[in-house]
Amino acid sequence: MKLCKQFNSSILLLTILTIFMVSCNIDDFEPMDNEQEQEQTFALDDLQGDWIRVGGNNPVNNGLKVNVQNDLGILTDAQQSGFVEGDIKWKNIVGLGNGAYTHDELGSDYNYYSATIQYGVDDTLRVDVNHSGLGNIQKWVREANFTPQSVFLQELEGSWIRVGGNNPVNNDVVVEVLNTNGTITDAALSGFSNGDIKWKDIYAIDANSFIYEELGSDYNYYTAEMEIGVADTLRISVNHNGTGNIQKWVRQ
Repeated sequence: MKLCKQFNSSILLLTILTIFMVSCNIDDFEPMDNEQEQEQTFALDDLQGDWIRVGGNNPVNNGLKVNVQNDLGILTDAQQSGFVEGDIKWKNIVGLGNGAYTHDELGSDYNYYSATIQYGVDDTLRVDVNHSGLGNIQKWVREANFTPQSVFLQELEGSWIRVGGNNPVNNDVVVEVLNTNGTITDAALSGFSNGDIKWKDIYAIDANSFIYEELGSDYNYYTAEMEIGVADTLRISVNHNGTGNIQKWVRQ
C-alpha cells in the first residue's frame, strides 16, 4: 500500500513537471508585445526634414516636396501632380536598419501601397513602391542639397549640330536649346522644318544626364535620353526602334 502511494506521488510530480516545461515552451513562441516590438525597430532620425523629388519613372511628379515628421511624410508642395498640399504621402514609416525603411505610399489614385525607402550615403532617398503603375520608382534629395533645374539646363543651352548616328540623312541639322526645349534653326536635308521643336520637356537627372521628348521623322514624339560627354559632345538614345534612334551632336 505504501509503495502504491509513493508511485502515485511520483506520477503526480512528473505530470506537474511536464506541464511546467510545456508552458515554458509555449511562452517562447508567443508574439512580442508592443514594447518588445518597438525594441526591434530603428530610429527615423535620418529621414526627418524636407525632401524634394528629383527623379523616377513618372517625371510629371518631380518637384514634389515632403516634410517628414516622426513616421509621417506630409506634402508641402504638390507642383502639378494632382496631389494636395497637406496630403500624407508617406505614413507608418518603420526603420529596418542599414538605411532601410518600410512605409505606406499614397498613389495618384489616393490609395496607399506598401513601399520601401532606402537612405543613401549621399543623402538621397530611393523609393520602391509595390505597384506596377508609373511612379513606383522615385528618387528624392534633401531640399537643402537640391540643385534647381535651371542650373543643370544651362549646360545644354546654345546651338548643337548633328554629326553622327544611324540615320546619316539627318546629319547637319542644327538645334538651339533654350530652357526646356530645343528648336530647329537649320533643317539641312532632314525633312524637318525650321522652327520645329525637336527636343521638348527636357528634364535634368544631373549635370550630364537628361530625359526629354524627341520629335521623330513621322512627327510623333518619343521618350529619349541625352548624355553630355567629353569634348562637349551630346549622345542621344531614343526609345524607338526606328532609324535615327542613336545620334551624336556637338556644340556648334
